[in-house]
Amino acid sequence: MNTRPNILLLFTDQHRLSALGCYGPTPCKTPAIDRLAAAGTRFETAYTCCPVCTPTRASVMTGVHIHGHGMYTNAYNAGANVSELPDGPHLLSRKLRQVGYRCGYTGKWHLGDGGRVAHFARQDAALPNTRGFEGQNFPGHGGGGFGYPEYKGYLKANGWAHEAKEPDRANASGGILQGPVESTVPYFLASHTIDLIDRFAGDGEPFFIWHNNWGPHGPYFATQEYYDLYRDVEIPPWPNYQWPSEEINRPHRMKVHEDQSEMEWEDWAESLRHYYAFTTMIDDQLKRILDHLEAKGLADNTLIIFTSDHGETLGSHGGLTDKGWHHFEETHRIGMIVKDPRQAGGQVRDEWASNLDVYPTILDAAGADFDSAEIHGRSLMPLVAGESIDWRDTAITEFGGVNSVATSMVTLRHGDLKYGWNAGNLDELYDLAQDPHEMTDRSEDPAYADRLLAMRRRMYTFMVKTRCPYLGVYTRDAFKTTIRRAKPREDMLLPIKL
Repeated sequence: MNTRPNILLLFTDQHRLSALGCYGPTPCKTPAIDRLAAAGTRFETAYTCCPVCTPTRASVMTGVHIHGHGMYTNAYNAGANVSELPDGPHLLSRKLRQVGYRCGYTGKWHLGDGGRVAHFARQDAALPNTRGFEGQNFPGHGGGGFGYPEYKGYLKANGWAHEAKEPDRANASGGILQGPVESTVPYFLASHTIDLIDRFAGDGEPFFIWHNNWGPHGPYFATQEYYDLYRDVEIPPWPNYQWPSEEINRPHRMKVHEDQSEMEWEDWAESLRHYYAFTTMIDDQLKRILDHLEAKGLADNTLIIFTSDHGETLGSHGGLTDKGWHHFEETHRIGMIVKDPRQAGGQVRDEWASNLDVYPTILDAAGADFDSAEIHGRSLMPLVAGESIDWRDTAITEFGGVNSVATSMVTLRHGDLKYGWNAGNLDELYDLAQDPHEMTDRSEDPAYADRLLAMRRRMYTFMVKTRCPYLGVYTRDAFKTTIRRAKPREDMLLPIKL
């Protein structure tokens, strides 16, 4: 009998913490995810390694920061060094297959388009079935999954169509799907993962399934029954909604809504109703998967991880949209839950976690070898087991551009301070103890000068330790001198724990 656990990775896309009930008061209903948190370990301060889809997914597959795998931005955007995930024995799926796991894939991929020509060169086609997975094989991003032939065939076979009624407010985002919940993409994806579970469960070998939703990334489409849960809910403005985003010259200005001057808060509130409705619809489909594991008698031998690639702004900080181009919590903080059936549930850990940690956590649970010196993540399994161990004291998020525009930004969180480096622009420094909504930049405040220098040194140490290619540019920005990687300044290094 197999004693190694099955592993299920539940992944959502662009999922902010205000749409997770287990992370604090919110109108958003997520009972299945909340149930998972109550039965598992919830990481209170988890951060994305990158607030963009492709880079984060590549880090899940490799366990390294984005400057380590080269997928700096979304595949085939300008600034993408690599647009097709390179194959090799280091990949998560390859390592799991080496120790006897069957690997299944559902939903959004966004780690390659199948090898199209870009910049006069064709890269090796990266799709799930060329990288060790069985299951769905959708290339690219997919814009919600509506256009893929497999989903279209599913609709046609059942006599359904993908049709959405636009919201009543012209500036609101979202729509109400006109078919039953069974016709939606989240239902279609959950059914596929359930089929994979049934297919894999009988072969006597453990399985790993990565279940990827296209939501709650926009467009925010849900059926009427889910929208009705929020239709009459009053949603107050974000505490930082009046922040003067257009008056402050930092990279975030790339993401101020183009019609912000014409918008009212109620436009954003209506978008949030659709966003929350979409999230709850997804949560119900996750419940179908979790219930199926229990019905099949597999729950007691299945490790379940829930997380997402990054968060979402949705009008915060003075009308910002989407993700990227800033250092703020709305996109950088993520949900992270690990349910190990061998451990007691209801635990909350405050250690800095990252979606970089998904790779070593899964390999550790599977009994697969990996070289901890060659990756940047750490296994969460000791923390899930309730151990008190030496852990990282810093959280790092990188950003290399999005939507065909490239830049370099790195966010460093240490204690209550958050330091943001912007290549070619000024630094940012926020004191979350005094300013939890990040409305006051302290980088030019004389009272914070010593702490700013300490954070700069901490960033320098991170770049030296991880062989970060931004190093020469960073030192020129932060210290007004170029300190090359080959000769690090020992007097500037700090004993940080990564």
